[in-house]
Amino acid sequence: MSINKPSKTVVFVGMATAFSLLGDQVLYSVLPVYFDELGLTPIQVGLILSVNRWIRLITNHFAHRMVQRFRSDILFAGALLLGSLTTALYIFASLFSLLLVARLIWGLAWSFIRHIGVLEIMQDVPVDASGRTMGFYNGISRLGSVAGLLGGALLVDLFGFSNAILSIALVSLLAIPIGVKARLPRRPMLIRSTVATSKPMAKLDLYPVIGFALGAVGPGLVMASLGAVLLDRLGTTAATLSAATLTGAVLAARYVLDSVAAPWLGGLSDRFGIRSTVVGFMAIGGVALILAASANNIYFVVVLTILFFAMGTALQAGVTGAVSQLGSGRFRYYITAMDFGAACGPLLGWWLMDALKTEVAAIALGGIVYLVIAILVASMRSDKVL
Repeated sequence: MSINKPSKTVVFVGMATAFSLLGDQVLYSVLPVYFDELGLTPIQVGLILSVNRWIRLITNHFAHRMVQRFRSDILFAGALLLGSLTTALYIFASLFSLLLVARLIWGLAWSFIRHIGVLEIMQDVPVDASGRTMGFYNGISRLGSVAGLLGGALLVDLFGFSNAILSIALVSLLAIPIGVKARLPRRPMLIRSTVATSKPMAKLDLYPVIGFALGAVGPGLVMASLGAVLLDRLGTTAATLSAATLTGAVLAARYVLDSVAAPWLGGLSDRFGIRSTVVGFMAIGGVALILAASANNIYFVVVLTILFFAMGTALQAGVTGAVSQLGSGRFRYYITAMDFGAACGPLLGWWLMDALKTEVAAIALGGIVYLVIAILVASMRSDKVL
């Protein structure tokens, strides 16, 4: 496969994943604004937006077992269909129990979509092209995040929650024919060769630790607390932007980076090696967050946060690409650790902000976590880690 452009499998699997993400992502931009109108309480919103991650601590392992027994193409198409059906259930958002069940089912569907999608596109990909390949996949699939967050919110504003959600559910059905067109192998993953057999396991497997950090800091600590930080800094800076608008723009920049820069940033891990990638990008991202926590100028905070997101984009592509080369077993532990971090991050961040009475506590902790991981990996011999 050429490393200068993605294969057809990467493109179609990425596009199918993008369509499947539409319904999930729209909730993140809509529920925090419309929850009162829908008859939900703030704690219910928190549960709805996090329970799909908690359930994946179980369903990731279930997906691992299933893909070794049944055909990947059928499981992938079934998971895409299930994802669209859960989006349709969101029209009953005023019924908290039903919405909670829908989010649990989505967590199950996403375990299969991600597990099969990532491992299938990485089949037979050379080790020195894994980061770039994963970058292409992330870039294409994250178009669904951008469309869901921005386009979905616009549809809700224009046509109302139920009409918009039903329309998004119908559009997400396009994921199924696109996924079928990817022509995934009609056999279980277990009997196919993997490069994992040619690379022995490190004496100390740090990938789950790194996965936890990637989930806890980026999607967890930073994204959950950024709005509070920017709102506080707007009070010390002459600015006309609202905190909500600025927060939305910065978060959107993260997904734009995923879509545009991920192939190039992921390719850096192919060039310099995964160990150097983890040390370098985590060190830069950690310093960026600590500087952002100590800065009073809001524009400086924004630039540093976007720099951190760029480092996260590179790490997601490089590390995930490297782990996917090691087979389904190692991959499930890595992504489960990442999901656990993403689920714990917001809770830990907001608890710390309340305990310390400072808005920057969460991002400062995120910076410390990144620096600790960078120092840990750098201090160990290369033949013992990664």
